[in-house]
Amino acid sequence: MVTLRDDVRAERRAAILEQATAIVGERGYNGFGIQELAQRCGLTKAGLLHHFPSKEQLLIAVLRERDRQDEIAVAAFPGVVEPGDGGDPAALTTIRTSLRAIVSRNATRPQFVRLYAMLRAEALHPDHPAHAWFSNREAATLEMFTQMVAPHVDRPRSVARQVKALMSGLELQWLRDGQRFDLVAEWDLGIAALLPLPSARNTQR
Repeated sequence: MVTLRDDVRAERRAAILEQATAIVGERGYNGFGIQELAQRCGLTKAGLLHHFPSKEQLLIAVLRERDRQDEIAVAAFPGVVEPGDGGDPAALTTIRTSLRAIVSRNATRPQFVRLYAMLRAEALHPDHPAHAWFSNREAATLEMFTQMVAPHVDRPRSVARQVKALMSGLELQWLRDGQRFDLVAEWDLGIAALLPLPSARNTQR
């Protein structure tokens, strides 16, 4: 049974993660301290460490929370498919819908895009606490995209890498440009070239 104490604890953890997301998105992992975060949350340093015993554990919790929220939101988009459901060539439209849902979600949350971009660059260093997390996640995402596009292209692994590059590259440009161009519209143009629908292929011949 969930108690009032549990609810308060969950709310406090959510508030800590929200503030941590904002700080890390601005300055990166090495640019913030536990003391500053505690003050933003109206807690003592000891009080914050009660919820997250170390800065490293807090970082991983921030990343997992971002993924959790994205999975819930993207799954709610109509036409989204689960990984591995793309065996039917007719499913190309729903695959593109699923990928577009991710971009559409990101376009509404620039702070999360900035957080992820900042940490992904920092975590290239093997000593970064999120290095293994990003390596594993990138590999899993590449495999998922490869399975999704495999029935529709000749070199699925290569196309999957290009899809990932299109997504992350457009997001970086969008952030640098102050979000002044339509991220989803640019995505639509790019994915149409990488994963053209059968009717578009026939038109091009």
